[in-house]
Amino acid sequence: MALQNTITLENIETLVQKFYEKAMLDKDIGHFFILELGDDLTNEDWVDHISRLVDFWGTIFLEERLYNSDPYGPHFTIIGLEKEHFTRWMKLFNETTDEIYIPVIAQKFKEEGLHYSEDFMRRLNEEHNLEDLKRLKSKIGWE
Repeated sequence: MALQNTITLENIETLVQKFYEKAMLDKDIGHFFILELGDDLTNEDWVDHISRLVDFWGTIFLEERLYNSDPYGPHFTIIGLEKEHFTRWMKLFNETTDEIYIPVIAQKFKEEGLHYSEDFMRRLNEEHNLEDLKRLKSKIGWE
């Protein structure tokens, strides 16, 4: 597939689908997704989740009000979710954006992904310090 030079709901869906294909197989974060949604991306829970994420990213980038929910709440019930898991999430997400979009668009997704990852970490542990964010940025190449 050629790198995309525009953002559409169709290529957002490709991004989300490819990301979760990788994430499910990942030794560090895959178990979270499998425990919550199962191991078949075609099951009803996954289809609903992917659709919600397409709407989420579409709301951010297409200026359409497609997503009307709390992106954070459901994640706070996941046992064992730590900052390191968000670092891994970002690495996989960044790799996937680079596979789908031209660099300038991939960068926009990376910046938004980092923003939400940082916000998740803050909400997960209000007492984490700036060093945690610096380490996250360093591990994913955001100096």
